[in-house]
Amino acid sequence: MDMTDAAPKKAFKWSQLLLAAILVALVGGAFWLKTRPKLPVSSTADRSESTEALFARGIQAHNAQQYDAAMDLYHKILQRDPAHAQAHYNIGQIYNVRGQNREAQWEYEAALRGNPQSLDARLNLGVVLYRQRQFAAAAAAFRQVLQASPKHAQALFDLGITLIELGENDQAIRWLTAAVRQEPKKADPQYYLGLALQRKARLAEAKAALQKALELNPKHADAFLALSKVYLAQGERRLAQEALSKAAELNPALITSPQRKQGK
Repeated sequence: MDMTDAAPKKAFKWSQLLLAAILVALVGGAFWLKTRPKLPVSSTADRSESTEALFARGIQAHNAQQYDAAMDLYHKILQRDPAHAQAHYNIGQIYNVRGQNREAQWEYEAALRGNPQSLDARLNLGVVLYRQRQFAAAAAAFRQVLQASPKHAQALFDLGITLIELGENDQAIRWLTAAVRQEPKKADPQYYLGLALQRKARLAEAKAALQKALELNPKHADAFLALSKVYLAQGERRLAQEALSKAAELNPALITSPQRKQGK
């Protein structure tokens, strides 16, 4: 066989093998790209998503009562900006709803470090302090709200009922009277005002406030119970019994019988 004939054939075979190897490599590469594990979307989105976008998604989840998802988004914001006041406040709101008062307190305090002018954070701090029976601290928080906003109806009311717990009934009457002026159509300010007046033996005024509370909310069992005590103190036994019976009808747990007291 002539060597000049053999050489081209051999070169052709090697080129075929080289082409086949390239095709295998290309196909294998395409298969790897198609089948490789995909990164979680959030791992890339978290790096590129703005704080504002994260916060907007947190609010959306929060409003839908998807609290765990909202908390996760707020915490991602705090990883970027540990002093983000609104993220701390919103986390506090979730803890508040869940009855986790100590945790809520910490978040509201953090929110106030970031934004000392936030009346909402200060008011809600007072609320969770009240629930923990830290009445003096709660009253101080409500007073600070009123320093900035003297006609803040909720702060007036909350300060009034806190002062009742502290036994400062004269001051409670002052603030609850102001709360009634701000919200004359609400039953609870009238009820607590009546309670404070009753404790100061201002019976005629207490009766008027409690009757007003019942006019606004005829199913206010606590107001009936307080009114029964006012009637009794005034010697109106029949009216006292009627009010007591109505309280028991609306909320049997308010009335404890002697048998229950003795464990029978």
